[in-house]
Amino acid sequence: MSNQVKNKDLLNRSLQAVWHPCTQMKQHEHLPLVPMQSGDGVWLKDADGKRYLDAVSSWWV
Repeated sequence: MSNQVKNKDLLNRSLQAVWHPCTQMKQHEHLPLVPMQSGDGVWLKDADGKRYLDAVSSWWV
């Protein structure tokens, strides 16, 4: 199974079962979720290898 199929399945499952507290669920019809594959310190990495700075993780601390 390719990463794309796995990611699509994860996104569908997430939208059906996970509350995303900082987002209006209606927005996900037009703004897709970005599944993260790994993290290292403040950096997150998606399945394509793109890095993101996690600037909101401290909200939950």
